Amino acid sequence: MNWHLKPKAPENFIKQFPEYSPLVLRLLYNRELKTQPRIDEFFNSDYEQDLHDPFLFKGMKKAVSRILKAVKKQEKIAVYGDYDADGVSSSAILMTALRRIGAKNLNIYIPDRNREGHGLKSEAIKELISQGTQLIITLDCGITNVKEVKLANSLGAEFIIVDHHRCLKKMPAAKVIVNPHQPGDKYPFKDLAGAGVAFKLAQALLKSNYQSVSKNIYYKEESEKWFLDLVALATIADVMPLVGENRTLVKYGLGVLAQTKRIGLQELMKIARLNPAITKHSLNGEPPSTNLDAYSLGFVLAPRLNVAYRLDHANTAYQLLMTESKKEAEDIAKHLDMLNRQRQQLVDRVIREIERRLNHSSKLNKIIIEGDEGWPAGVVGLAAGKISEKYHRPSIIFHLDKEFILASCRSIPQFNIIEAISKGADLLNDFGGHPGAAGFNILRKNLEPFKKLISTIADQGLKDEDLKPVLEIDSQLSADEMSFKNYDQIQSFAPFGQANPEPKFLVRGLEISDIKVVGNNGKHLKLELTAALHQSKLIKRIKAIGFGLGEKIKGFKTGDKIDVVFKFIVDEWNGRRDLQMKIVDLKNHE
Repeated sequence: MNWHLKPKAPENFIKQFPEYSPLVLRLLYNRELKTQPRIDEFFNSDYEQDLHDPFLFKGMKKAVSRILKAVKKQEKIAVYGDYDADGVSSSAILMTALRRIGAKNLNIYIPDRNREGHGLKSEAIKELISQGTQLIITLDCGITNVKEVKLANSLGAEFIIVDHHRCLKKMPAAKVIVNPHQPGDKYPFKDLAGAGVAFKLAQALLKSNYQSVSKNIYYKEESEKWFLDLVALATIADVMPLVGENRTLVKYGLGVLAQTKRIGLQELMKIARLNPAITKHSLNGEPPSTNLDAYSLGFVLAPRLNVAYRLDHANTAYQLLMTESKKEAEDIAKHLDMLNRQRQQLVDRVIREIERRLNHSSKLNKIIIEGDEGWPAGVVGLAAGKISEKYHRPSIIFHLDKEFILASCRSIPQFNIIEAISKGADLLNDFGGHPGAAGFNILRKNLEPFKKLISTIADQGLKDEDLKPVLEIDSQLSADEMSFKNYDQIQSFAPFGQANPEPKFLVRGLEISDIKVVGNNGKHLKLELTAALHQSKLIKRIKAIGFGLGEKIKGFKTGDKIDVVFKFIVDEWNGRRDLQMKIVDLKNHE
């Protein structure tokens, strides 16, 4: 792995903000936070100032008008949500908002991932309309479904598409489209999750309904803030950039989640051994501090919600979010936790089989394409992500059915996967996604032509150097700078995630005083390191742990001098805090 130390912030930038330390300024500069307004928004999230007016969305006013009309006339409304954590959270947000404004004639439809795949389905639309549905609102899907929307129009129903995925040149002929990526949309922040867009619609509906009922221009925001637990969860689960408006939504959302009113989330956190707490209450409208973080949502809660569509049905996750029964919430949470353990085992098996195939191949292609009848459709996306990360290549992993193939795609920054697969749209039944992650459904007979096409696109679009992983390092530190003061400054950048990764640092010339492997089968590497402090004659002792790096012990021994790329971690035990290194990579010092 190649190491790339990011350049220092220029002097004129440092002089512009003398109130911040050089380390903080370097991290800000690395994240393209170079102006006072952006820095203020980043560090001092303010719900009232940093959230944009939902009516800035193209189509929002029209969407609200059409929904309020349907509610007033008690038309039958169907919410058609996607099946992942983002789609399920979007559905829970809007269904709650619709009920709050008086909608009673409601239906929810979430497709079966294994049977139907992503996006709108003609058979489902026909069924909804046969039940008397007059208005269908899509959430986190629909923007590429030209044919299905045309069908609904011909059958007398109307569509409101609420989505955040990229738009194609040909747009569906929906009654209204609310999507920040559509041509002509002037919403200032383009990277909301599907649940973020659903939340903006809920905001607009609640505000408009309140004003029409109360005849009062003042609108209380407290009720809408209770949606932010789901907005934060979905934003992190869908790996959206944690900057701009998303950062504000997530920071407040973490505080809401720690005191959520949703019984299902309470029980899910309990079964996952999360013990949410508010560590500092809001005094002047700022987000409350909590022991929950992006890891809690992205790696603990989101997988347990997503496992519903992977190995069961997304309706299970939706019911968890909507139930008002403690017993039902307990039962569903236990069921999802059990499925999540099964999912982990299945993913490990699929990855082992893919790696065995790749090891027997004479050449590793620029794009990895593998599938099998025995690989459940619900786990191929997770396998694709891990394979793409390990081999630093775009990966397409699929489930083979009798007639269809359900595929999940993950990519690297140098290769826009949704753009690539859209060039084979004529071969696909449906598809959707983002530049880094996508999915599609294809007939088995079209698989080979598609593989040939996508391989050609990858061969032409990817250079050999694009396939070499690069470890981006924020800053080089001395042993003196490994301090709680710097650790606390780094924590001010949390929550970490897409576009705001947890900072990685480099320290050179540390000496190994002790080295061993720990954990099952020696999976983890544990080190004790020493370094001379520049500001004194003392020797600093540093503990370090490299999770999953046990194999690297073969290249090092006591007394060696090494360079380490790491993240700060704190080990708290028996009232004592110990600052340690979480090793990302290490090399012999040159």
